[in-house]
Amino acid sequence: MSKAFTKEDEGAPPAPLRKRGVPVPDPNFITPSGARAARAELDRLIRAAGDPDRIRELEAHLASAQEISPDDRTVVGLGAAVTIEDDSAKRVTYKLVGAIEADVKRGWISLQSPIANVLWGARVGDTVVLPRGDEVEIVAIDYED
Repeated sequence: MSKAFTKEDEGAPPAPLRKRGVPVPDPNFITPSGARAARAELDRLIRAAGDPDRIRELEAHLASAQEISPDDRTVVGLGAAVTIEDDSAKRVTYKLVGAIEADVKRGWISLQSPIANVLWGARVGDTVVLPRGDEVEIVAIDYED
């Protein structure tokens, strides 16, 4: 038989499913709103027979997720929206969230990120040095209700 009429992938193992690139951290902290959003997305994807890679990713994160609510809302912690100001009065707000919740375009940074590590535990009025070397002041800390 001519090679033109055979399948080249006969007998080959199936292609591995791609990973989306959000590893499950240990510990895997998540905000309550992030857990609700992840569960809702997972439900939608399962009902619609959606992306199997995303379904697996969400299942892996939710399986070990530890929902954390802030004890002290005057200190930067998980779920805090932190506004910082530099020497030129430029303000930027970051929200510290779990790994699966992170969205740089929205200013939501993973708790494991270098910036979150610097901001963690700070209070309004504190000065911190960002990873790139800029000194900034914490001017506001807000949590969702």
